[in-house]
Amino acid sequence: MQTCSRQEVLVVNKAHRIPTDRVEPWTFEDLRGFPDSPWRFEIIDGGLHMTPPPGETHEGVRARLEQFIADALDPSHRLLGPVVVDIHPSYLIPDLAVAGMNPSQPANGLVYPSELVLAVEVVSRGSASADRTLKPATYAAAGIPAYWCVETEPRTSLTAYTLTDDASVYTEVGAWLVGDVAHLTEPFHLDLTITDLEK
Repeated sequence: MQTCSRQEVLVVNKAHRIPTDRVEPWTFEDLRGFPDSPWRFEIIDGGLHMTPPPGETHEGVRARLEQFIADALDPSHRLLGPVVVDIHPSYLIPDLAVAGMNPSQPANGLVYPSELVLAVEVVSRGSASADRTLKPATYAAAGIPAYWCVETEPRTSLTAYTLTDDASVYTEVGAWLVGDVAHLTEPFHLDLTITDLEK
């Protein structure tokens, strides 16, 4: 991505420019109007947030985790990703998400927190602060019951979090490193060998 000399627009491609002097909040409709790009665009509290493309390690771990989750789900759940979660005025895109009982088909790629039982982020260098702090805080405040954070450096690890009682922040359930097996029971049963995420 590059900027023009006067810093008034960000150039996504030759046909699409993002004004940097915009004063009104960004919306989901704005996201829908963006062209395909290797960069990820999300909206946080009405402000546009951009993260660079994830690397091959991130994508490999995400794809393997997606398959393990898919194999573990029963018909009452559906694996989603990427999908935009409507936490107005924020619109976030977890790497993976699982919808709960009787999930509906996401309309225009948009789901509501009340439909989700799990959000998953695989941390990359360009998204570390958001994945470790900002996004889980937002997911928890919106009532998504579980959050998994997968680290890829220096080795792969998984930390699982849950909402307890009427809490608005997550409580850690457990953390597992390479060589460990994560025995997860909520929001569904999954025995995950962390080493398998690296293969």
